[in-house]
Amino acid sequence: MPIRIAICQAMRAAFGAVLLLLLVSSRSDAAGFVYRIIGDGPVASYLVGTRHSEDPRVTRLLSTFAPLIREVDVVAVEVVPDAVTLLAIGAATLLPIDQSLRSLIGEHRFRDLQAAAQELDIPGALLDRLKPWAAAVTLGMPGAKSGRFLDMEIYLEALRQQRRVIGLESAAEQLQVFDDMSPALQIMLLEDAIKNAHLMPKQFEELTSVFLDGDLEALDRAARAQYANMPPEVSRWFDEALLERRNVRMFERLSSLLDQQSVLVAIGALHLVGDSGLIAGLRGLGYRVERWSD
Repeated sequence: MPIRIAICQAMRAAFGAVLLLLLVSSRSDAAGFVYRIIGDGPVASYLVGTRHSEDPRVTRLLSTFAPLIREVDVVAVEVVPDAVTLLAIGAATLLPIDQSLRSLIGEHRFRDLQAAAQELDIPGALLDRLKPWAAAVTLGMPGAKSGRFLDMEIYLEALRQQRRVIGLESAAEQLQVFDDMSPALQIMLLEDAIKNAHLMPKQFEELTSVFLDGDLEALDRAARAQYANMPPEVSRWFDEALLERRNVRMFERLSSLLDQQSVLVAIGALHLVGDSGLIAGLRGLGYRVERWSD
């Protein structure tokens, strides 16, 4: 049981990491963020902005664009969520065996963390093993039930349609973004997550509504409004490390893929936004990037 719980927590921590920023009306006809990428070749590629969520309103969007998977050669996701990757993530979210979160943050902070995480039904022994950043991410997400978030559904649908699936990042690269945080910055992030844990359900629903409305600019505004009150060091890390640097890496790999074959790329929707986002990058290379509708 402890191993199963750790793997579940790891999935929430790693694949939900962007959730601290990201994404998703209760409208059942929402189409989400789907774009057609048109270059010189006869076959288009597609760009899908996802939400790392198992909310049924989000996961049902798969049925809208699943037919597009048949049109492409390759499906590219942020990180391929196979069993080996999830096990590696499980290990990477845990402190070394001779360390504990309680000793790193102190007894008073740890009690506050336990109180904030009470509704998530996470054993105290597991909390005590998490790295500070992983504990912060865990507080920033609703409790996982099925693990079938939209990214996973896209991955499984691609396998069902016998399409090759690749990751624009490795799990190690994505996790390194967090491990590169200084201990002080990790604790600052955790303190902010503890302080604002009671706001999480409302904030999560706000982002869910904006995501399903399909307005990128509104999504960017809503996400930034939610982390505007974070410590400046944390906000800067969000912009520079979690978004901009990863955008550069994923864009370089995507652009080389598009030179060779048709691709459906599915990544967190905030990676599409702004001058450093993938839409602007692709247009800069001469591709037409147009909103798609079924």
